[in-house]
This record gives sequence, C-alpha cells and structure tokens, in this order.
Amino acid sequence: MKPSPSFSPRKNDQPSWWFAGFGIISLILGLVIFGEYFLAQKPKLVGDLSQIRFTEKVERWQGFYQGENPIGYNHLIIEPRGEQYFLTDEMVLRLNLLGQINQTRLVLNAILSLDWSIEQLDFELNSAGVSFSARANVMPNAIQIVIITGEKRISREIPIQSPPFLYTEPVLGEKLYQAGLKPGLKISLPVFEPLTQTLDYVHLKVLEKELVSLEEEQVWAYKVEETFKGQSEYIWVSENGEVVKEWHPSGFYALKISKEKALNLLSRTKGLPADLITTLAVKSNRWIEAPRQVKYLKVRLKNINLRGLDLEGNYQRLRGKTLEIFSQKPNFSSGYLLPFSGSEKFKEFLKPTWQIQSNAPEIISQAKEILGEKKDSLKAVELLTSWVSDYVRDLMVVTIPNALEVLEQKQGACKEHTVLFTALARASGIPARMVAGLVYSDSYLIKGFYYHSWAEVYLTDRDGNNGGWFCVDATFNQFPCDATHIRLKIGTLEDMLPLMQVVGQLEIEVLEYKNDSH
Repeated sequence: MKPSPSFSPRKNDQPSWWFAGFGIISLILGLVIFGEYFLAQKPKLVGDLSQIRFTEKVERWQGFYQGENPIGYNHLIIEPRGEQYFLTDEMVLRLNLLGQINQTRLVLNAILSLDWSIEQLDFELNSAGVSFSARANVMPNAIQIVIITGEKRISREIPIQSPPFLYTEPVLGEKLYQAGLKPGLKISLPVFEPLTQTLDYVHLKVLEKELVSLEEEQVWAYKVEETFKGQSEYIWVSENGEVVKEWHPSGFYALKISKEKALNLLSRTKGLPADLITTLAVKSNRWIEAPRQVKYLKVRLKNINLRGLDLEGNYQRLRGKTLEIFSQKPNFSSGYLLPFSGSEKFKEFLKPTWQIQSNAPEIISQAKEILGEKKDSLKAVELLTSWVSDYVRDLMVVTIPNALEVLEQKQGACKEHTVLFTALARASGIPARMVAGLVYSDSYLIKGFYYHSWAEVYLTDRDGNNGGWFCVDATFNQFPCDATHIRLKIGTLEDMLPLMQVVGQLEIEVLEYKNDSH
C-alpha cells in the first residue's frame, strides 16, 4: 500500500532551493521579483549630458565570493555608438547546491539612451541544461516583453509612463557620479530589473568615504546604501563613478579584479565550493524529532523586520515575534465539486500567468488524465500532490521556472514542483497559490530550517462551508504539510522580494513542538 500523502517524505526529505541564490544574482542584476508597477513620474536625468564621459569602450571585471571562496566572475562592457550605449553584462557562477555542482551563466545585452534609460534589452540564463531568455523593448507607454523558455514563447506588456533606467550597479554608479558624489547625497531612480522584469524605485544614499581593499590595491570609494523594495545592500563607488565592491547581507560580495584573475578565478577553488544551501540555512536552537510528522510548532523569530511578510493567517498565528504553526487538515471528508464556483475573490487564483499556464492545452490535458472522472476537490488535491511528487525528478537548477517547462523537463527543485502543482490545480478548477518560506530538515550536518517553496489551495466542504487555505507540499508529497513549514511570503515571483531581507539574518528559536511521538 502506498503511504498516505500526508506523511510521505520525498527523497530523503531534501528541502529545495527557492531563492537563496538570488542574493548572489542581486550583486549585479538586482533582486529577483516580477511585478507590474506604474512609474509615477518621468525619470529625470541626474546631471546634464555634458557629464557623460564614455566616448570609447569601457571594460570591467569583478569576482564573486561566498565567504573566502570564489564562486564566479562578472564581465562588463559599455560601448558608445552614436546616441546610444551598448552594454553587455556576463556573469558566470559555479555553485554547490547540496553537493550538486551547478554552472550558471547569465548574459544581459542592453541598448541605452545617453541618459542611461532603457531602449531595448535581451537577457539569457542557462543552468543545468535549462534555459530562460527574454527580450524587452521600451515603447512610449509600455515595455513589450517576449519570454522564451524551452520551445515556448510568452508575450506580455508592462505599462509605463516613461522609460526607466536599467537596475544594474554600473548604471547606479554613473547616476551617482552625475549627481555629484558626496556624503549625505540621496537620489531615487525608477528602474527596471531585467531578471524578472520588476519596475520600481531604487533609493541610493551616499555614506562615508572608505579605503577599500581589492586584490592588489587599495582605493578610496564612497559607501552607498542601496534600497530596493524595502531591502538594502551596499555598493562602494569610486570618485569616477566605478563600482569597486558590492556586499549583500547574506554574506556574498563582489570585488573589482583584473581580467586575468577573473578568468582564472574558479580554478583557484580547492575541491567543492561551500554548499550554498547549508550556508544560508537558519540554525535551530534545538533538534526537532521526526519533522515530517510535526503537528504543532511554536517559534520566536529574531533579528528581522517582519514588515512585508505573510506570517499571519490560516495555519499560522503571529503574536509579536512569536509564531505558531499548525498542520491544518480539512475537517470535512468531501470537498466542493469541481470546478470551484464560490466567491469571486478567489477567482484570481484560478487565472493563468506567464509562469502558471493553467490554460495551456498540455496542462489541461495532464490534469484531466490525473483526475479522470473525479470531481471531489479534496480527493483531487491528494491525487495532484502525489502525481507531481512522483513525476518531477529532484534536481537543483538556477532558473525561473514555468509549469509548461517543468511538465516537459520532468525535473527541478521545490519551485519547479510548486509551479507545476499550482498550474494543474488551477486547470482542475481549484484556487491555488504559491508560497515561499522555511522548512525544518535534519538530513544534513546543520539541523535547522532551509529555504523552501510549496503551495496553498482553497477548499470548502460540499456545501461551501468551513472554507480555508490549506498547505500542500508536492516536493515532500504532503497534504496537509507538517507544521515545520514556516510561511514567509505568499504569491508568485513578483511578491517575493521582501524575503531578501530575511536571507542571512533571520534567527529562529524553537519554543515548543508536538508530533506523533509526543
């Protein structure tokens, strides 16, 4: 007999990588979230065109580091051509993800106006044989985007009022230079983050001047606090506007180095680089026995600002910084008949997105094949959870997943399990949404909480009563999830940026827990 979906751990109970590595990517390309924001005002040129200094090609190199360990490099070229700048930004990373060595390459090509606002850009991400690319053209009233993933093409538009600037550190350094670098200077710029097409303002505050130690020299540079959507990191900008150092609170940083050192950087790594997932794990003050069977967990969250997080509601109860989590099972034996026909406020969780293609014929067909003639929503969730858990082979990849790609590739981490499950649930007529947070694991040297992703589904009884959002983890084949799942944020990629304020800073004190053995 197959184990119940409620307590069937998935492949050695391995939590998967959802956003931990985005702290690294943020060093160059900004922080990864996808949003549709209107720019409230026209971007203003900071300084006049007489201050534009690049009349010939500029080339820069940086090394990326995880502690003392080099993990990659960045190569930047800025070339003036007539009334435009052509920018090429290439990043190569070698990451250890739970013992799996992952080589990731990101390339950004952009055409910028002389005021550094965007005209066109192309972005490509390749990791473990999985590719993701996008092209964005800035029109008078919108950014037109074509996303290519696998053999699929997805088109969308983001409305704007005027062209934004590119959210990458070289552009920020140039705008600070134009504004006149000095302690106390503050500027805000409307920016477009290319990795996931976020539009919002970045706020820059120049702090004190510091002596920065590079590999072969020391240079004076201004320390600048860079805040984007509520989370901060730091860059150091020299007097000529060049970014010579970047640092993220998660502990990752970048330094200016020579071309020769950059190209030889990864060969300097002795053995495996430090495991990224374990490095960013949140250590627990006590061991939790049989975590996949925990029914109740009480923790204290320390060292973070809780603003912007989704900690309260459904199976979680927040009092100050004390959080209680319950493994909440529906208290009815039969759910509503599919498709869901309840309140309009849940209809948005049935709609397709570019990531959750619940209206795609392939997704609809697969959902029908899994469920057959079954119309009970409660039973349908169990079947979909078990099917995705068995279908998607665990593999750490650094990419931005979508359901069609996962259905085709049949592999991925927790974010891939979650996006496919969510699409299949919506295609079946079940309101579903994605969640990111932490889950406890004792499978590694560090026993503690690891970053993870799962889903929530909205269910009621047959009469439409006793409704609520219930936790579903297709990676662990759990419905409902165990109570060591700490939800931090609800939504798709565009909603996840507040999580970056947590990475490398959150501490968790386990106060109490209960499971089948207690």
